[in-house]
Amino acid sequence: MIRVGILGRQTLERAGIRHILETDDRIAVVGDGTVEQAPGLVRSTRPDVLVAGHHDPDEALAALRAPRAAEPARVVLVGRLTDRATRMLLRLGARGVLLREDGARHLPWAVRAAAAGSVALAPTAAGFVVDQYVRPGRLAEEAVAARKLLAALSPRERQILELLSNGASNPVVAETLSISGHTVKDHIRAIYNKLLVGNRVQAARILWQSATGPDRLTQPTAPAGHHTETA
Repeated sequence: MIRVGILGRQTLERAGIRHILETDDRIAVVGDGTVEQAPGLVRSTRPDVLVAGHHDPDEALAALRAPRAAEPARVVLVGRLTDRATRMLLRLGARGVLLREDGARHLPWAVRAAAAGSVALAPTAAGFVVDQYVRPGRLAEEAVAARKLLAALSPRERQILELLSNGASNPVVAETLSISGHTVKDHIRAIYNKLLVGNRVQAARILWQSATGPDRLTQPTAPAGHHTETA
């Protein structure tokens, strides 16, 4: 049997958690109380797992930050989650992070997982954690693809793309590079064709993506000329 203590501010809340846990015949609820009563509860009942209900992540984080003697694995129930809150809860020692709305479905197996030394995460929390590992690889792949597209641009086209990405209008680009408005339009048309995009926002995004990988693009930008170009 897995011995579980329940923590929560409201008696009704603790009763709801008890009801969910007692549907699993491998779990025995040995006591309950407020978060502040946790030390006494642990000493008197010696649970294997503590299940703590909190209104929001800040309250849960404050409880985990409070000085605590050695205690059993803690599974946290909160009303909402964010990426940052999930990471902080895990860093502060939570062995399970669940949303209240998922409690009835996930709490029993989360308790069993925590008792066995694993970490139990609600689907939302798991999504945040997985994204932390997947995102760098995805950004690196996007950066490589973006750099390949940018490599097709001429130095002048690259200059114009950088100006466009900084919000410069066609007349400003023309004045900055001392070229005609028609020439700017021709270059922009060529940039769109080479980058396979349809507008300057999409083109600027490719420039941004090229610099998001671990090895930033270091190709220098050619200096602006002071002569007049013609189409």
